[in-house]
Amino acid sequence: MKLATLKNTKICIEKLNFDIMGKMSLKLEDSRVIIVPLKYFPDIQKMSVEKRKKYTIVDDRTVLFFYSDSVYHLEDFMGLESKWRER
Repeated sequence: MKLATLKNTKICIEKLNFDIMGKMSLKLEDSRVIIVPLKYFPDIQKMSVEKRKKYTIVDDRTVLFFYSDSVYHLEDFMGLESKWRER
């Protein structure tokens, strides 16, 4: 039996959720979920829950919110914000 592996898997954001108070979860297309505290993203934290739901995912790894000028990359949510500049 061959085990599934994440090696060489392209990481793509499928959707965002704000169901947990004070946190944001990113559901990835490979079924993984990343949960991050909103305190690290003050622009998102300041928005109402309804405004947070108005976002667009660009190129599978970038999130733009309709009510924010900030641009967020998958690496930002993983604590690797310097890595997206290396791509």
